[in-house]
Amino acid sequence: MIKLNGLLFIIFIFTAISFADGASIKTTITGDEMEVRKAGEITILKGNSKVVSDQNAITAHRIIYDKKNSVLSAFDHVMLSSKMQDGRQFEIHGSFAHYYINDKKGKFWGDNTTAKYFMQNNSSPPFTLNAQEIYIDRNLEVLNAYNDVVVTATGGTIYSDNVAFNGKTFNAVFQKYEKRPVVDISYDDNKGYYEADEIVFQGSDGDKKIIMNGSVTGKIKMEDKHNDIKN
Repeated sequence: MIKLNGLLFIIFIFTAISFADGASIKTTITGDEMEVRKAGEITILKGNSKVVSDQNAITAHRIIYDKKNSVLSAFDHVMLSSKMQDGRQFEIHGSFAHYYINDKKGKFWGDNTTAKYFMQNNSSPPFTLNAQEIYIDRNLEVLNAYNDVVVTATGGTIYSDNVAFNGKTFNAVFQKYEKRPVVDISYDDNKGYYEADEIVFQGSDGDKKIIMNGSVTGKIKMEDKHNDIKN
């Protein structure tokens, strides 16, 4: 076992082979304190810990990096920041994470786990998703979230116990499991509250839609600012 610490960041650089495409992936790890085990196969980072691979960077208070399997576990104030293939910025925050570097997939969980997809050119507020558990796959293009799911986008908020989100098409599908998904919508001077067996959010930059299917129920509140009439 080798234990290193100091006032400056300690930097290790590893090169791994991605068996998916045969490409070499350089992984750089830094931290205030570093402990190396099993002849360098396991590295434990503490304090300002960071792992950078390709266009993905993960920071946390503590990170355990498994070089042989290219997998890491992160603890406390975890954040993954990345750039998707179409140039959009992506962030995910959680208390804990388990992430496969070569496959670019993983699980983030804990209270206030949040994913943010930023629109191109920051033309509008980010698509924000909160949940207890968030799974990412296919280089952030596929996201599944479970338990206490809340999605906030321009014009409305959707509540559900699950969601499947496609970061490439920017579509999110909420389906009934234990509870029916609910959407709270605001548009012009009107407010609507609906629930359905399935809610589909289509969130492309140019055209945003919410589609509801299966036993749709709800109510709408309309305000007339001139006559102060409410329905």
